[in-house]
Amino acid sequence: MGVLDFVSFEDPNKVGGSIKATIHKTGKLGFSSGAEDFMEINEESYFKIGFNNNDSTDDNLYVVKSATESGAFKVSKAGMYYYINLKNVFDKRGIDYRNKSYIYDIKKENSEDTEFFILTKRKK
Repeated sequence: MGVLDFVSFEDPNKVGGSIKATIHKTGKLGFSSGAEDFMEINEESYFKIGFNNNDSTDDNLYVVKSATESGAFKVSKAGMYYYINLKNVFDKRGIDYRNKSYIYDIKKENSEDTEFFILTKRKK
């Protein structure tokens, strides 16, 4: 048995990019190609966007995929990338996306049979 018998090689066609989202200067939350695959985003997708109102230090975004548009934001596409226009939400929350950079790492969670995503702001 050689050492290569225990090695698994990665398929370059199946390795997505980084799984992140960025708030653009226009107030749109844009998703990387890795995030699109990870979150199964397409032009028919809707997401509910939430915030933790019980903890003022929690600056995560909580995102749940929705089967309908009721109470959810529609995903749009520009070129090859998907985004959600959350300008009004960020303005209401006092998130200064025009002057500051906001990049979020995305992880998947499950609670009470509901799959959701936590977007955690990167610390500089």
